[in-house]
Amino acid sequence: MLADLAVKRFPMAQRVMRALVGLAVVTALIPATTEAQQQQPITLTGRVTNTEGSPLGSTSVVIEQLNLGTTARPDGRYTIVVPAARVPTGPVTVTARLLGYKPHSTQVSLSQPALQDFALAENPFHLGEIVVTGAGTVSEAEKLGTGRSYVDSTAVTRSNEQNVVNALAAKAPNVTVTSSSGDPGASSFIQIRGLTTITASDGQPLIVVDGVPIDNSITYNNPLSAAPNSSAAPPNRAIDINPDDIANVEILKGAASGAIYGSRAGQGVILITTKRGGPGATRYSLRSSIGIDDHGRLPEFQNKYGLGTGGQSPTCVPGGPVNCTVGFGEAGSWGPILPSSTPTFDHAAEMFETGYTAD
Repeated sequence: MLADLAVKRFPMAQRVMRALVGLAVVTALIPATTEAQQQQPITLTGRVTNTEGSPLGSTSVVIEQLNLGTTARPDGRYTIVVPAARVPTGPVTVTARLLGYKPHSTQVSLSQPALQDFALAENPFHLGEIVVTGAGTVSEAEKLGTGRSYVDSTAVTRSNEQNVVNALAAKAPNVTVTSSSGDPGASSFIQIRGLTTITASDGQPLIVVDGVPIDNSITYNNPLSAAPNSSAAPPNRAIDINPDDIANVEILKGAASGAIYGSRAGQGVILITTKRGGPGATRYSLRSSIGIDDHGRLPEFQNKYGLGTGGQSPTCVPGGPVNCTVGFGEAGSWGPILPSSTPTFDHAAEMFETGYTAD
């Protein structure tokens, strides 16, 4: 009420009040106009060619500070749209890269219009290119799109198996381990998810130790024979790996997970990482084991019937000529019943000896 009364009684105050209101409206409009101009996105365009002017399609053009980029079209032209909220005040570094050419970087001010062309020089020595290798490749588990199984070293050592392949039995799903025999040092066959090819030599996965593929083939004792009729069961070469030296084992299932190792990984990959030194105080540990191998069951010995078949002795036994020849049909163990006083012998256990293994 006092302000209205002052305006009515003093015309000069009325004019001053109107001028202040108009100035406030103009002042309020200026920031809005400036802000509207700053909210416009910036479009960076250009063309990538070689030194002779020919377009270079598929060239990667990246604004490093903003982590924005694109790929040049077949005609060499590219377009990068920078959102208004990410437009910096100063210049940015724009880099163009293409395999076989030297990368080129330049400073560009992001203001309308933003235009930058590139002329890339050839790189005859192919230096600085990206090389994909399977050795020492590390990636986060959550970023992998393939199946993998992890086996800790504790599970390997507690199995007390000399062959690391046998130590992986029942440690991961869809992994099958088959031993060729029960003989000490006999080879073992490992298979992941079954055979996926009929041309593979044995269908076993590739074994990689600390980034280096190893040979898991079987060396037969008699190379001149057909191998299966060798005198002893041969081992597979993975038996040379000491299970106590293993830190962990990762099993990559399928060709997709082991693609970086080439065609040899078509049946999957077994990645073995060995133990190594680490920071901290020096620690000592001792592990010892003793194994005893003995036969569990021998063939039963028949000592009720003598030599012959059908309850009858061969024609030359007894009372016949000395060292007579007994035919195959008569040389059975089902002759007449032996008298209780007849001595019998069981030599089956004589060929076996109890084996001891100390580690």
